[in-house]
Amino acid sequence: MELITSLNKKTNRINFSRLFKIRHNALSILKDIKKEIFIIYSSFFFLSLSFVLLYNKFSLHLRINQFHTSFLDILFKYSTFLGDGVVFAVLGVVFLFIKRKMFLVFLVSGVLTLLVTHFFKKIIFKGILRPAGALGEENLYLIDGVKMAMVNSFPSGHTITTFAVFTILCLYFTKSKSQYLWVSLAIIAGFSRVYLSQHFLIDILVGSFIGILIGVVSMSFFFKPKKIH
Repeated sequence: MELITSLNKKTNRINFSRLFKIRHNALSILKDIKKEIFIIYSSFFFLSLSFVLLYNKFSLHLRINQFHTSFLDILFKYSTFLGDGVVFAVLGVVFLFIKRKMFLVFLVSGVLTLLVTHFFKKIIFKGILRPAGALGEENLYLIDGVKMAMVNSFPSGHTITTFAVFTILCLYFTKSKSQYLWVSLAIIAGFSRVYLSQHFLIDILVGSFIGILIGVVSMSFFFKPKKIH
């Protein structure tokens, strides 16, 4: 009995130590992100948050839906695919030949994204109507060729995916100006979900934050600060 208790205590200490190490790594590797990237995302986040707090989500979506051009139709119709789960697999295979440890990062990130998205969309917030379901397709400007989803709106799974992926890329390319590209693509792909009336603004706002957390945690499992490259 004493042996079992001792083993349990030892296991708990190991688990706690592992969690502390991951937390330390997560906070430390964030320091390698260019401050401009924080400014860009913070601007997107707090601007979106302001609109979410000022307006009812239905009226806000109708306001946003009024603004459209042929260029934006094409841009958002195709950029939204950056949030497909297959992106994890593609990047994982690519990095398998560049830096194998990154394959594990994308694997873990993909699994976490799948589990978290399913937990929120299919269990906690199951059945919440999306814009087309809540407002009616006849009241929205829709783009030809885009299949509309009606339920399980919160949060946006595509946005969680795209922010997880591009957070990982930002953390990997810490010394590269490509970070500006990654954060821009994440915001564009996330906002595409609103433009296409697949989600409300609050859905992508929360999704972006969850995606960033998943990306940071996934990198923290396998990389130490200053040793990413």
